[in-house]
Amino acid sequence: MELFPRRHYYFCQYCGTFEFIGGETLDGLHTLGATHPPLPCPLCETTLGHALVDGGLEVLHCGRCRGVLMPRAVFVQTIDRRRAAAKGPGKIPAPLDRRELARAVTCPHCRQRMDVHPYYGPGNVIIDTCAQCDAVWLDSGELGQITEAPGKDRRG
Repeated sequence: MELFPRRHYYFCQYCGTFEFIGGETLDGLHTLGATHPPLPCPLCETTLGHALVDGGLEVLHCGRCRGVLMPRAVFVQTIDRRRAAAKGPGKIPAPLDRRELARAVTCPHCRQRMDVHPYYGPGNVIIDTCAQCDAVWLDSGELGQITEAPGKDRRG
């Protein structure tokens, strides 16, 4: 199994298994139910489920790899709310893992290849975006990593 320390999991490329370190972290999501029609996870191809983030913003969530797919407007609103409510100076994020830039991720809505690039806000994360669907894919823990990064917009 390959360790992804920034995301706190091991991944087996042979069988596609994720083994998370340190218990359940769902980035503050409240999971609801499966999508209809079923939509595949961009990372692991498991069927995505509906979830709510921050008390009512709807997103899609993968119960297997714990990634989150959200409209760009919801992404911006979620980051703004969470960073405004964050307390303390924040945690210095780990450097980017450039290997992640080479991966191929498919948008579950339009089935086109998503753009893989660094998020140029706080947190040192690689995000995947679909310009056609105006969607953002965050891997497990990346929402928290963005929220916890230092910055002047942490007003709590």
